[in-house]
Amino acid sequence: MIDADVRAALEVWSPAELPSWNPAWREELARWAEPSLALVGDAAWGGAVRDAVQLPVADPLLWANRHLSLSSGGWAVTGIRFRGRDVTKPFVDVIATSVTPDATGIAELAEVLVQYEAFAPRCLRVHLPGDARSAGALAGAPFTSAPDQLVVAGSVTAVNARARTARSSAVELVRSTPEAAAARVAGIYAEVQRSRPDLDEWATPASADDLADADDEGLLFDVVVEGRTAGVVAAARDDAYGFTGFGVEEIALDAEHRRRGYGPAVLQHLAQRLPAEAPDVLWGHVHPDNTPSLRNALASGRTVVSSLVWVTPTGWPGMPGTPDTSTPDAPRPSSTGVSPDGSSGPGAP
Repeated sequence: MIDADVRAALEVWSPAELPSWNPAWREELARWAEPSLALVGDAAWGGAVRDAVQLPVADPLLWANRHLSLSSGGWAVTGIRFRGRDVTKPFVDVIATSVTPDATGIAELAEVLVQYEAFAPRCLRVHLPGDARSAGALAGAPFTSAPDQLVVAGSVTAVNARARTARSSAVELVRSTPEAAAARVAGIYAEVQRSRPDLDEWATPASADDLADADDEGLLFDVVVEGRTAGVVAAARDDAYGFTGFGVEEIALDAEHRRRGYGPAVLQHLAQRLPAEAPDVLWGHVHPDNTPSLRNALASGRTVVSSLVWVTPTGWPGMPGTPDTSTPDAPRPSSTGVSPDGSSGPGAP
């Protein structure tokens, strides 16, 4: 059971759209966060992670999620994580905190990194409500920050209510299998990476295992355009961030069909297949550098509701590949996070 202080902190950091989109948002937010909070001080879980990662940090409690006191009198629930499971890219994930979701509050979290020195973390990651790309989102911050992933979400009802795009009549979704879909996705990503060598910095192709849930739910499809297979789209039930609904597990279109307006049509067809009820949403992660996929998400009726953000205080190395989006007088890092779902993939219009 989540105590009142943690529940209140989670609510302060939650997307502003939640209260109007989901009457039961408080309960859903607590339900979503509870598994991570339950791992605070869990030595058995920490030991299992330690043994899997194989770094020379022996104490299992250092691997478990931790509730840390801040010198300001506040607190933070945190955990050590590795970007893309790469042990050279450790960071501290802030799961919940009593500080405010602004530059002043986030600055208080800098001292948390010292508690993880055994892992040599590069930076913190916070989940900020709203669009962290907007001017002034963290203005005047005494740290460097850069969005890692944008969370895009929209009511399934609203997505389905939008006028059909010009490409909609040419698109059909046909059931696929995890193995066939994964092979097709891998080929599309490999083709994109020839022109975008940095693709794996913000998107990785879904494997057959990744697509298994979508297949089980009947939501794994080949995208067929005018009779020709053009890509893959998949979704699965995933209640997250206080929303209920479906996460986009993958959307990938081949070169011939990218940037031609098919992306929003594919998502409209997908939304029609979802066994959704109000207040379910269609949501996903999009890397901020993936402009086409972001355009695709917005055109399908979704909006940026929150942002996973790298935070690099002075003296810490920062995450490799992270652009410097700081204010001019903020410290510059020497050097984005979660494995993105298919919304981050090369399925852009």
